[in-house]
Amino acid sequence: MENTRIHAEAAESEARISEAEKEQAAYALAELVRSPSDPDALIMPGADVEAIRPVFELGWAMGVRHGHTGPALAGVPVDRGTVARAFVLLLSERPAARTAPDLPDAGPVVWQRVRYHGSLRSRHGLYWTGAVHQYALESGATELRYDLCEVRDDRLEKVVSRVRRQSLTPLPEYRSGV
Repeated sequence: MENTRIHAEAAESEARISEAEKEQAAYALAELVRSPSDPDALIMPGADVEAIRPVFELGWAMGVRHGHTGPALAGVPVDRGTVARAFVLLLSERPAARTAPDLPDAGPVVWQRVRYHGSLRSRHGLYWTGAVHQYALESGATELRYDLCEVRDDRLEKVVSRVRRQSLTPLPEYRSGV
C-alpha cells in the first residue's frame, strides 16, 4: 500500500530538466573533461563530450533531485581514470566506435594534442594536430600525414607539415578549435 502512495506522489512531481540543472551539469561536465595540463583542452574529443552530455545531464538532475550531489565527498574530485573509463564504455556502444581501429594504433585526429619526436629535432615537443592529409602511394595504398600547429594569440600557426604517424605520440587532450 505504501509503495502505491509513493509512486503516485512521484508521478505528480515529474518535471523536465530545468535550465539551471542543465547549466550546473554543463559546468560539472566541463570540469570533468578538462585537461589538467591545459585549461583550454579536453581529455576527449568535443564530439564525444556532446554525445555523453544528455546522459550526464540526466544523471546530474536525478542526483540533485534526490539529494545525492551533496557534501558526502565535498572537495574530493572523482579521479580522471574513473571518468575516462566511464566515457569509453559509453562511447564504445556507438556504431562508429565499434568500427574504428584500436585506439593505440589509430593516428591522432584533428585538434588532438600530440608529442612530435621526428627527424626535425629542433621541433620536438607538444603540438595540436591541425590537419590530416591522405596521400596515395605508388603501391596503391594510402598514407596519412599530419600538420602540427601551435595556438598563438588565438590564431592557429602551422609549425611542422607532412609528419608521419611514427613520429607522433597521440595524447589524451583535445581542443574544440581556435
